[in-house]
Amino acid sequence: MTLPNDLPPGTPERRGGRAAFKWPEERRRTTPSSPESAAAQGSPWETWGQRIGVTIGVAAAGAILVVPGGDGLAPEARKAFAVFVLCTGLWVTNAMPYGITALLAVASLGLSGALKPAEAYAAFGSSAIFFLIGIFLIGGALTETGLSKRLALLLLRRFEGSPFRFAMGLMLTGAFATMWMPNQATTAMLFPIAMEVATALRLRPRESQYGKLIFFSMAWGAMVGGNLTFLGSSRAALALGMLQRNAGLGISFTQWVLAAFPVVLLGLLTTPLILRAMLKPERVEFESGRRVLERAVSELGPMRRPQYLSLAIIVLTILAWVTVGGRRVDLAVIALLGAVSLFATKVLTWERAERHVYWNIVLMYGGAIALGVALERTGATRWLLDAVFGTTLQHLSPYVAILGAGLLALLLSEVMSNAAALAVVLPLAFTVGADAGASPVAMVLATSFGAGLDFIFPMSTAPNTIIFASGYLRTSDFVRLGTAMTVSSVAILALVIRFWWPVIGLLVP
Repeated sequence: MTLPNDLPPGTPERRGGRAAFKWPEERRRTTPSSPESAAAQGSPWETWGQRIGVTIGVAAAGAILVVPGGDGLAPEARKAFAVFVLCTGLWVTNAMPYGITALLAVASLGLSGALKPAEAYAAFGSSAIFFLIGIFLIGGALTETGLSKRLALLLLRRFEGSPFRFAMGLMLTGAFATMWMPNQATTAMLFPIAMEVATALRLRPRESQYGKLIFFSMAWGAMVGGNLTFLGSSRAALALGMLQRNAGLGISFTQWVLAAFPVVLLGLLTTPLILRAMLKPERVEFESGRRVLERAVSELGPMRRPQYLSLAIIVLTILAWVTVGGRRVDLAVIALLGAVSLFATKVLTWERAERHVYWNIVLMYGGAIALGVALERTGATRWLLDAVFGTTLQHLSPYVAILGAGLLALLLSEVMSNAAALAVVLPLAFTVGADAGASPVAMVLATSFGAGLDFIFPMSTAPNTIIFASGYLRTSDFVRLGTAMTVSSVAILALVIRFWWPVIGLLVP
């Protein structure tokens, strides 16, 4: 990605000599919303890499189908495994949109006979898909009504006392917002104010240490905070859906928060320490940044009826998740009822709402769940693990199995979408966890958290992609600071799994 040195992309337009806010609803999605959208124009090297990766994937899938039997792999399992290898190759190389690859998976499972077509379609229609759609619509209401902008600005005003306090305010605001909306939406929401402050302070793109501080604080706060609830990352819906399909279990809102709270708290405490240690101090006169915040707050005006209505509906939806969700009422049912209420009260119209439903992600999750069902039903997962590890996995402790699943998801998420990494790892994790006597709920949580700790590369997760588009960061900055953050996060996850999860009954069923 080539970024100009004189003016970073996304710099707010100038009106009358002063910068003007351009929030997501005003910018019409000029900020990248997903890694694949930002990487649409790849370099020739990336194009050839995709071609080579796709060729290898197709060849490997074909070899699995044509190699003679006798290896203990049933015909249906062989076909399911071939489709899995093909789709994993496409997801890794990003040769096609993730959603299109998912549609290919469903069609291939039905065409090959790995699953009956009706079974493949049924697996695609998981409750997780409807839960995800509900989440997108609820998050869209926060953005469209301006409620998220209002809450973000009012919270940030409390941190305008100094440059470092403002950066930490961005981090905490991002973490708080991702309790209720996906982290990519949160980062896109905060991006304009960070850009305007950076412009007002005349920070030098790629050179300013303070510029790097505010953008990393914003993205990392959203990424860390996105683990606290299953609303903060769209991959959580995929994890919940695969858990329901595999084990017939669910995770309540309270149970998820209880498991994630130490991970998030320690991550937020670690973030400023790493940033202060690895970025040189830069003297910044913050008065112009303070004026930016004051002007933005003064332009908010009083709360309007749509904001009151959306706030009430979202609060009621969350209360329902906390009190009855996952036990007496399916989480997706509550999400859909909340979304329908937003339309019934005229808070949302379909024309405005459809901008916030990322169908590429929705389709990808449906295909991933169908693949997981096929691998489990046909025994392909068991065969693969036995072929690679033999009897070694049968002697793993629950702790090692759970942590190992999280680490594998983390490694894969550095080279592919974290949702795709989750789709690849969870079918294997369920089988390994069953052998080790580990709780399937713990396997899901560890894998979901691990897939969200991909701080190292600009394209590894949507918040990283968004801040990279600012022009204030180099790829080397991501690698250097992201590696330290990733290592710290892995240590935090290992400690929480080892010492906290047994206390709340999560290590074993």
